[in-house]
Amino acid sequence: MTACDRPSGYYRSVVTASTRERLLEAACELIERGGEASVRIDAVANAAGVKRPSIYHFFGDRDGLIIAAQAERYRHSILFGMADQIELTRRCASRRDFIELVRHRMTELTSADGEERRRIRMDVLGSAASRPELRALVAAADTEASQHLGQLLGIAHSQGWLTTTFDLEVAGLWWFGMMNGRYLVEGPQSTLVRREWDAIALDLVLRLLFGKPADLE
Repeated sequence: MTACDRPSGYYRSVVTASTRERLLEAACELIERGGEASVRIDAVANAAGVKRPSIYHFFGDRDGLIIAAQAERYRHSILFGMADQIELTRRCASRRDFIELVRHRMTELTSADGEERRRIRMDVLGSAASRPELRALVAAADTEASQHLGQLLGIAHSQGWLTTTFDLEVAGLWWFGMMNGRYLVEGPQSTLVRREWDAIALDLVLRLLFGKPADLE
């Protein structure tokens, strides 16, 4: 799915009812379709069905709105599917089930949808380079995501399925950093390069969580 193909209401699972939320949704969708330059006060207000003063009330100015929208895009992309993964972990009946869940999650993250979410995150990180406030919001989203992943790994750890001795939340931060790094082999890179990257990433994740490959049998 490209930015221009994204359906209206894409962010509605996160952004639903209030005036502030409608403004954020409108700004997010404008950024997806035309970049930050397309975020104009009148366009956002019209799309959200509110008056211009509402934007100044909630966000201060246009840049404040862009910062909030970019932070929402980042948070939405990095937390995507996390609640479902935690629930699926709770349903695992054995270590083998959890290993297969991890393998499946790695496949999902390297899919076209996973590549699109990474594109969004790279776009936001680029915007955050000159905006300390946005960098802080991105860091908060990273921390939130790592806490959720730490919770997921904690469920597996309580069952005795993990061999890792690392802090689980720190392991979560490493996971997201590693997966964001796949952006380097996406786009014009060959399929062969991406497959090799995926094989290395899967091997490292399985070793980190479960020990040597022989221990996975």
